[in-house]
Amino acid sequence: MIGRIHIKHAIKHVTGRMAVAQQTLTGVSATNQACILAYHRIADIDFIDSRVDDWNVRPDMFEQQIRAASEFGEIIPLADLPAKLSSKRPPQRPWVCLTFDDGFANFYLNAVPILKRYNAHATLFVATSQVDAVQPMPFDRWGNQYAPQMSAETWRPITWDELQCCLDSTVVSIGSHSHQHQNALECSAEQLNDEAERSRDILISKLGRESARLYAYPYGSTRLGQVNDAYVASVKRAGYELAVSTDLGMAKDSSDRFAMPRIEAHPLDNAAIIRAKMNGSLSPYLFTDRLRKSRRR
Repeated sequence: MIGRIHIKHAIKHVTGRMAVAQQTLTGVSATNQACILAYHRIADIDFIDSRVDDWNVRPDMFEQQIRAASEFGEIIPLADLPAKLSSKRPPQRPWVCLTFDDGFANFYLNAVPILKRYNAHATLFVATSQVDAVQPMPFDRWGNQYAPQMSAETWRPITWDELQCCLDSTVVSIGSHSHQHQNALECSAEQLNDEAERSRDILISKLGRESARLYAYPYGSTRLGQVNDAYVASVKRAGYELAVSTDLGMAKDSSDRFAMPRIEAHPLDNAAIIRAKMNGSLSPYLFTDRLRKSRRR
């Protein structure tokens, strides 16, 4: 049966091939911009549910993507990006930042060994209320459906001990993905303040201030109202230094430091597609991005 997720994957694959064709025509960009790649789950899942997206990239494909990113570009820590962009010096190779949302244990189990192998730095954004949880995260529809029949590696939230091990690896930074992963469309200004402040306080107490500098908005679209003025104000007031959205685009010096755009890393992205994304060949994606609706998960 062909369902919504199969159609979504097909569109992403065709769009990726179009982006590769665009790069072939336009060549490599020399402007000082950066591609912030967004990931979620890195696990061995050998099927696709036609109705529920797993937001997963298999470890073998993830390694191919990281290899391509390290060969074609320069992988830099997200926290270093503003200084890079404001330097006005075009990069010799495209800059790319690696980010992971939600806080799955499979980041530590499957992604970190690959990151270490390529000395590739990444930022993991965790929903602090879910760290150390023994059940699937409430917002993880795929995990809640398949937890009874799948290995815990595919859905389990990361633990505080595993987060410390990630930091000890020296290739990982930690940031906040809010406290309870609320959608700003359904929250009051007071709730948004609590989401930003409480998660930062917890990260400081558990991991130190270096792990409380960066923020990733849940759901994260400014166009759809999931990142609004009240939420941005809450994140600034809480003391974060930079925040990323899910708005599609390349990060530039002119980008809002509290709503930096990102680009999804898709499970079907081969090396050529990753290179096209890093080069900013996004016209095909900008067209399909308009199809996004407010219910993302």
